[in-house]
Amino acid sequence: MRRLFAVLAAVLTTGALTVPAAHADGGPSLIITASVDAGPHLIAKPFPITLTLTNTTDQLLTKVTLWDEHLSGSWMSIQDWANLGGSPQAGVTLDPGATRSFTITATVWTWNGQPHDRFHGPGVDGADLAVPIVDPTTTRGPASGVLYGDRNENGAFDAGEGLPGAVARLYGAGSGNPIEVTTDADGRFTITDLPARRYSISTRTLPDGWIYESAAEQYVDVDGSDPGPVVQLGAVRPFSEKLHVTGSFDRGSYQVGDTVQVTFTLTNVSGGDLHGITSGCDRFGGPDHLLGWPAWAVAAPGAIDLAAGETRTFTETGTVPSAAPSYGGFYAACDFGIDPGPLTGRPELDVFGHVPGPPGPTGGVIYHDDNSNYTADAGEAIAGSPVELVDLVDGSVTATAVSDAEGHVAFGTVPAGPYSVRVDGWHPADADSGALFVGSCGTCGEDWALRYQR
Repeated sequence: MRRLFAVLAAVLTTGALTVPAAHADGGPSLIITASVDAGPHLIAKPFPITLTLTNTTDQLLTKVTLWDEHLSGSWMSIQDWANLGGSPQAGVTLDPGATRSFTITATVWTWNGQPHDRFHGPGVDGADLAVPIVDPTTTRGPASGVLYGDRNENGAFDAGEGLPGAVARLYGAGSGNPIEVTTDADGRFTITDLPARRYSISTRTLPDGWIYESAAEQYVDVDGSDPGPVVQLGAVRPFSEKLHVTGSFDRGSYQVGDTVQVTFTLTNVSGGDLHGITSGCDRFGGPDHLLGWPAWAVAAPGAIDLAAGETRTFTETGTVPSAAPSYGGFYAACDFGIDPGPLTGRPELDVFGHVPGPPGPTGGVIYHDDNSNYTADAGEAIAGSPVELVDLVDGSVTATAVSDAEGHVAFGTVPAGPYSVRVDGWHPADADSGALFVGSCGTCGEDWALRYQR
């Protein structure tokens, strides 16, 4: 009968336990230890796990992989295996007698007690690991912060920059809906009695046209300490206040495959020099978008510098796409800014051209989205208002109608092409000004829902 030998190795780090493999001569060929620091570790906050592997043989070990087994408590999700697992291409090499340590990354997303896992290797019984997670059912704490407008563009909160009446939104509370809090007169906010965990925080409603778009997600780590974490959310002015852009095609009507000449005129109105401006077009990959824009000079990274007050004109060329007849036209949609930087608030330019195509019906709903949920809720319909269907190429009015009590508008069948919907006494709430296409395309006959504001 074969004799099995097991060697138990303990590591004096929180929750670490080791069981090595046995090889042909009865000794361990691979020893695994698993350890994690004392924390505190939080629900939804990634934490590092150190896995140490020792090759006790005089042979090279190749393609060594590990995997984890859930034993009890909360489930751990491994985001980064450090090439120890997670894919068929994984595997590390251990020289004879070598010891190597690897740092993997794990997260516990839902609380069900302290997590206890076992890390296995080929022929290894496993290394147990218990992770100390702060219990969110018994530990609570506050979070606070300030939402400010970075007027001097120094990337920091300075006195007088707080934005009153802004809404901060905390995500991760478990209900599926964010916790919302409104800033005070100094732009500050506090949220109390939060279950311990990592939250993400953002903002949606800002006063006076301020823009918030963080380059990386902002987090709030509530661990029960008081006063708790303090976060700063910095907003900026829209880049469209610094740069004005106009543009046009060389004519109004085209055929598929025609060459289109596009002219852009950029004016620096910032009062200072602007460096590294670039453009991005066709952000949504539409089949009816003008082809060829990635080769444009204005689309090169950091392509344009403008001195204070300077105006420059650029001429580019593109090709009418094959899908254009079903839309009755095509367009070029571009924005201009400095990367890295927020996409929101950049000057945007939409230019349209006609291509012959079959007519089609168009109609939909117009509403004022008071709660900003992009849904026409009860009481938000714009009723009994004169409405015009405006040709986006030449600005002519193609059809008129009056919205009914529920905000519905029906223009009937009209010539194919790009249009906007002009509502008496209202202006579009969205950057694309409610642009729509009429024709035979798959979505051209669908009812639209357009948001407006006073």
